[in-house]
Amino acid sequence: LTTGNAAAEAIENAWDLDSSYLHYSEVDRITVNKLIGSAKGFVSTKDTAAIKVVFDAMSGATPTGAVKNANPLTSTGASGGTGPTGGGTAAPLAEFDDTRVAVSLDWIHEHSRTFNMNYNGAFSVENDWRSVSAAVTANKENASRSVKFTLGAAVTYDEIWRLGSTTTPAPLSRVEDNLFRGKGERSTTDIIAGFTGIINRRTVAQLNIAFGLANGYMTDPYKIFSVVDANGIEWDQYYEGRPDSRTRWSITANLNHQTFPGNNNIHLSYRYYSDDWDVKSHTLDYNHRFNFANSHYLAPRLRLYTQKAAEFYQNSFFSDPVAGAPNLPQYLSADYRLDDMSSATAGLTYGIPFRNDADLRTRLEYMHQSFENSEFDTNKALIFQISYGKRF
Repeated sequence: LTTGNAAAEAIENAWDLDSSYLHYSEVDRITVNKLIGSAKGFVSTKDTAAIKVVFDAMSGATPTGAVKNANPLTSTGASGGTGPTGGGTAAPLAEFDDTRVAVSLDWIHEHSRTFNMNYNGAFSVENDWRSVSAAVTANKENASRSVKFTLGAAVTYDEIWRLGSTTTPAPLSRVEDNLFRGKGERSTTDIIAGFTGIINRRTVAQLNIAFGLANGYMTDPYKIFSVVDANGIEWDQYYEGRPDSRTRWSITANLNHQTFPGNNNIHLSYRYYSDDWDVKSHTLDYNHRFNFANSHYLAPRLRLYTQKAAEFYQNSFFSDPVAGAPNLPQYLSADYRLDDMSSATAGLTYGIPFRNDADLRTRLEYMHQSFENSEFDTNKALIFQISYGKRF
């Protein structure tokens, strides 16, 4: 189930290097260009080190939460965008431009043939976001190495602010009132427990249970919602407000099987997620890798996802303008990502091996998302990735 020191002894100081470029493009919306570089190798007969560096460049337009008849005096931005000032309002779509750099480090120490510990540290920096995390994971196998138990814990600390300032808007405050507070801070604790077992010589199954608890600033500082009259016409705008905590859990089952006699590989995964915001989701991921005689392979993939909306999600908030200021609930968000939704992704990965332990992989996928109540009820995207790996 885990790679022992046999490889380290066979290839002294063996290192795996991998590089990747990913292009993600939504129709008339967001474009992301991502560069990924990683290196992993033995530093002793008992220790393995790994480093991963990610650079993202994001731009385009994203929904703000405003209804489509909103008066676009000043366009608010998502991460890296420009927020509305006093007297301004937000357009339904906002232009933004942002970059992100993330680095993660892993150190894996083998205490015995059947027990190892993985220590991880990571940080991520954007124009308006800073995150640092640490994690430790223990992996224990039985004597025959047919069963593995995993237990891990992680802590994360985030700081959030609006671009060009060190502030965040007061939740559920009127946009025109221009009420701002200091930086948002959030701490998160995650725990995962897993079981992996060999069913037979061609099949491996895995079950993971994860629990997470986040406290602090959970609101998106760029998202707003429209206050509308009986005809659905906007007459005011407010910044969204979310609970200051979130408890979530998930269960994930994986099955990997090698077919006979074709020796192809089937990867099947199912994940159920739930949290105390009343968001519930189901994810089914199927990947079938066809291996050819020349070691090339083709892997079709299908991913299906459904989600139930957060209990405080509303596309807009109705209030009679004659009655004056609206009587808002404790929490409210029109962020389309919290709506009832379904998503389907289909694609292909093609792998080409080279001499001297190198390989090239290309991936092309199409994603279609449908939203039940959002002003923008569909989202379509193309995903292209090319990766090159080399073992020394």
